[in-house]
Amino acid sequence: MTTELRVTRRLIDGAIVVSAAGDVDLTSAPDLESEVQAACAEAQPPGPVVVDLSGVTFLGSIGLSLLVNAQQKCEENSVELRVVATSRAVLRPLEVTRLDEQLRITSSLEEAVAPPATEAS
Repeated sequence: MTTELRVTRRLIDGAIVVSAAGDVDLTSAPDLESEVQAACAEAQPPGPVVVDLSGVTFLGSIGLSLLVNAQQKCEENSVELRVVATSRAVLRPLEVTRLDEQLRITSSLEEAVAPPATEAS
């Protein structure tokens, strides 16, 4: 039994946040991908694009692929992609594929929308 995917997009402190809740699978991924790709195209530096997967209950390979595509699109536009991942259902596939080493993974939405810390001189 799959859980219907709900996708929303909003602006928080200069970050475009795309939130998903439910299963990211072959049938639902296109909805998430269109919102994420639109966010990557619209974002202006320094504001990041945040993909909030804290409500995701299943992340299939198509979801991993859309994150890679989003990373590439954001890089083309000089915008940082950040991913909120809190559950084992999301973290495990990211770890197994080593995407956790390629993507900026955060443990909360607050952390993801926060501006980068400036280094002391």
